[in-house]
Amino acid sequence: MATIVGWISESVREILTISGLNLQSFLVFCTVFILACFLLKRRRNLPPYPAGRVPVLGHLLALGRAPHLKLTAWGRQYGDVFTVRMGMEDVVVLNGYTAVKDALVDRSELFASRPPMYLLDAMVDFGKDIITARWGPEFRQRKKFATAVMRKLGMKIGTGSIEEKIREEASCLRNRVRQI
Repeated sequence: MATIVGWISESVREILTISGLNLQSFLVFCTVFILACFLLKRRRNLPPYPAGRVPVLGHLLALGRAPHLKLTAWGRQYGDVFTVRMGMEDVVVLNGYTAVKDALVDRSELFASRPPMYLLDAMVDFGKDIITARWGPEFRQRKKFATAVMRKLGMKIGTGSIEEKIREEASCLRNRVRQI
C-alpha cells in the first residue's frame, strides 16, 4: 500500500514539474474538474436522450431553426417521452396525445408545479409569493386569498364591477394623449 501511494505521489510530482504547474494550480484544476463532472452528469430517472449533446449547450445546436420539426423527428425515433438538454437544464418532451393526456390530466398533481427559478426566487424572497410558489396547499391558499381580495376590490364580472369605470378612464386617457 505504501509503495502505491509513493508511486502516485511521485507521478504527480513528475506531472507537475513537466507541465510547470504548482500544487495549488493542480488542486484548483482537480476541484474544477470534479465539480464539472458532478454538475454535468446525467440524472438517472430520466427518459432517453437523443445523441449529439454538447456539454454546456446541450441539444440547442442540434435543434436548429425549426425545433418543432426536430423534436417531432426525435419523437418518432425515441418514443413519445424523451429528454432534451436545453443549456444546463434537462427538459422532458411529451409527444402525442396519450402522453400529454396522461401527464396533464391523469397525473395532474405530479406535473402542476413550476420549475425552480433561482434568480427570481432570490429577488422575491424565495417563493413566498404567488408567482414563484410551488404547487401545494400553500399555493392554493395564496391563490384563494388573492382571488377573494380581487373580487372584493371590484374585479368581478357583470353588474357591480368596475369595468365600466376602467373603460371610461381609459377613454379619457386616450383622448388626453390625442390632444398632446
